[in-house]
Amino acid sequence: RPQDHSCLLAAMAAMLRCEMALARRSLRVRSVPIAVSCTSQTAFCRALRAGSSARTAKFWSFSGPWTSWHSFSTASEPLKAAQGMNLEADFKLTRTDTGEQVDSSEGKGPLRFTCGGQEVVPGLDKGVVGMMVGETREILLSGEDGFGEYNESQLTEVPADKLPEGTTEGTQLQVRGPNGPMVAVVKEIKGTTAVLDFNHPLVGLPLKMTVTLTSCEEAPPAPELSVETQKPGDGVNFPKKGDTLMMHYTGTLASTGAKFDSSRDRGTPFTFTIGVGQVIQGWDLGVVQMSLGERALLRIPAELGYGKTGAGGVIPPNADLVFDVELLKIN
Repeated sequence: RPQDHSCLLAAMAAMLRCEMALARRSLRVRSVPIAVSCTSQTAFCRALRAGSSARTAKFWSFSGPWTSWHSFSTASEPLKAAQGMNLEADFKLTRTDTGEQVDSSEGKGPLRFTCGGQEVVPGLDKGVVGMMVGETREILLSGEDGFGEYNESQLTEVPADKLPEGTTEGTQLQVRGPNGPMVAVVKEIKGTTAVLDFNHPLVGLPLKMTVTLTSCEEAPPAPELSVETQKPGDGVNFPKKGDTLMMHYTGTLASTGAKFDSSRDRGTPFTFTIGVGQVIQGWDLGVVQMSLGERALLRIPAELGYGKTGAGGVIPPNADLVFDVELLKIN
């Protein structure tokens, strides 16, 4: 009957509004079917009113004969941030000693990362666990929980004539590294030699991050990374977060075998700090599985490499990568 059609449309609209609201609030939904027979629009509306409450939403769907309706009562729980979840957060980063604000998400959009995925500093990874959407926390980031301590091994000498024109001491440069762009500060220029400092600009500073969680979602299954040993290491000494490593590598595209970079070709090993985001996630996750002296192939899916953007014009979007790596030294 015409009134039944109107009732059906209203119910479908109500369902859509509820589903959209739950999606926005990132709620986990449990559904329990409850059968309600309605032989008229009036009875249906009474059933809707009877089933409504502040704590329970009613989902209605048409099933079977025109006079048969079913409701689904949902009890919902806010998701809490946990290892492996995809999170978004607004943040403000300040120095605790001076109160100076050094970074913020304002105007840049929320920070997006996978909790426990080593995509952010360790203190933030740990500090957001248990947060709910809308909650704000202040998280202290210093030492190993932040950007680490100053490391002299992150200083590198380069020919001064290789620097861009107009470069002076204190200039921040973007330098091509084995896994994409790296940031360095010109620490010193002496005659024909310059010293580049690859320590993070915030290294050693006492910091506080005020974080407001804006989104919390279950992450899809993680892409698989493989580490294939070519030459065994000592089996005793393995890298851990914060260690400075010296490695040789050759990077190729998995699809074609084309080489895009190699420290062996340059004759100079690559030095970096593991577990702090200086390299792509596939390196951070794969190299810690190697022992000192080991040579291995890291087969890295695009999601743990350069993803949808690619890098430097030599790594296309969504490219799986293969790195032939050798762990030469652990500091």
